[in-house]
Amino acid sequence: MTMTMRRRGGVVLVLWSLVVALVLAADVRVTPLVTAGHVFASFAAGDSYTTEVREAVQSGLPTTLTFVVELRQAAVIWFDRTVSTVTVASSIKYDTLTRTFQVSKMTDGQVFSSESTTKEDDVRKWATEFERVSLSKGDDLEANGEYYVRVRMRATPRRSFSLWPWGRDDATGRADFTFIR
Repeated sequence: MTMTMRRRGGVVLVLWSLVVALVLAADVRVTPLVTAGHVFASFAAGDSYTTEVREAVQSGLPTTLTFVVELRQAAVIWFDRTVSTVTVASSIKYDTLTRTFQVSKMTDGQVFSSESTTKEDDVRKWATEFERVSLSKGDDLEANGEYYVRVRMRATPRRSFSLWPWGRDDATGRADFTFIR
């Protein structure tokens, strides 16, 4: 095998890995909300509660779904400007003795909600849906400006190994809107 053929094979492997990584990422349904000048985002990522996440939870490992929510201003020529970033997370703990799930929701590391159940369907919903995450009071937004909310999700711990040299998100979503004041 010649050196050129090996390089082509390497390039094909990298391109194939990129395609697989893009296809495997789950979707996050994002809904931006503008009320009295304040910008909020609600989102749901039910598909991000994958078999891998379920197995980690069922094994008793504390599992965290971390969502990075960004409010960004769309740029015409240059890079998009990040207006604000909020990190929210759901922590899931399963007690294998009592068969009870504990789901805690956090914003920037502070717990704001905690629920307990024996039903896994409730866990999936509680862990993957967030309502009215505050992104901006509207003071730093331009009237009639084009903005979007981007949500990226990552589950930990990870049980699989990726050949991709840098991390990838497990789920992503985006919703565009015009800020009207």
